[in-house]
Amino acid sequence: MTRIRRSLSVVASLLASGLALGACQTSGPTDAAVSAYTAEADSPATLKGLTCSNNGGMGRTVPLTASRVRAGDPAYIEFRGRMSPAIPSGHMYVAFGRLDAAGNPVSRYHIGSYPKGYVVGLYGGALVPMPVELEPSILDCSMGTFDAYRVSLTEEQYKKLLAKVAYYRRNPPTWTMFGFNCNNFAASLGSVAGLREPVGRAVPTFAYVQAYIRANGDGGQISKPVQRPDA
Repeated sequence: MTRIRRSLSVVASLLASGLALGACQTSGPTDAAVSAYTAEADSPATLKGLTCSNNGGMGRTVPLTASRVRAGDPAYIEFRGRMSPAIPSGHMYVAFGRLDAAGNPVSRYHIGSYPKGYVVGLYGGALVPMPVELEPSILDCSMGTFDAYRVSLTEEQYKKLLAKVAYYRRNPPTWTMFGFNCNNFAASLGSVAGLREPVGRAVPTFAYVQAYIRANGDGGQISKPVQRPDA
């Protein structure tokens, strides 16, 4: 009985938090709302919470389903889908960092939107907006993926990404299963590179990443770094 009461208390607390946050951001911020890039946003101290340093250094290097990497681009964003023990649709998160001259990652940070409270938060988010965790979980750092889509970024685009990541960390969005879930959060970061979100907000992650790739014209192709037209 004590365990049941404790579980009900957790549910009530999370739902109350979700209702309180309901008036807060439930979709991606407009460009005007995101503060300008500062050098601090790119510092190891600032990004430390987004590393897998406690779970295996840079985290896993995973096979790519599709990529769009241009020679000379100094950074990248990578959209990853993995299985989740808590929900059959899976979970989508973002890896990002710097590239070397050959187009290989030399740093890797992770960010994603996952509701607090584990299963309670996930299914509570079908009813009300829920508070989120943005830092990588041990599963993001250690579990293999079923899809990964890498897109290289110009220096300007990477600065926009860092500014947006910093904004989200200052102003965490809320998570709703059919409104602004992990897929939509990841896609909102992809907008810095002009990537388009596929139609539909209720698409499970195991289908969403593929839909995201197709929506942006990469069709499951692995591209080698190519010379930028303006280089």
